[in-house]
Amino acid sequence: KNMAIHELALLVSFYDVSVENIESVIADKEFSSMQTLKGPSGKEWTDFDKIKFTIKTKTGKEVSVQADRCGGDTSYATVTNTTGEELFRHSMPDEEDLANVSVLEAKYPGAMP
Repeated sequence: KNMAIHELALLVSFYDVSVENIESVIADKEFSSMQTLKGPSGKEWTDFDKIKFTIKTKTGKEVSVQADRCGGDTSYATVTNTTGEELFRHSMPDEEDLANVSVLEAKYPGAMP
């Protein structure tokens, strides 16, 4: 229910995306998938484990979001031009965070990332 909510907030803040100016939303059905799993209570929940979509605005901007809940511990964002050339990439955890992981693992054994 909150898949890619932070990414959507970034689109609103930095890419001129709003309800009023969305021209289209195109789902990447080959990448996206949904699962139904039992939660700790035994109740079944259905939600995306992976999702990818592209939003086109009435102002001519186009931005894509891809999220994968099962894709590991690294999150990253890339900015590309219209030909697909990567112009910028930011990853989390960054080098400083990675250096701190072993310290935190020793301090909190068994903690989840």
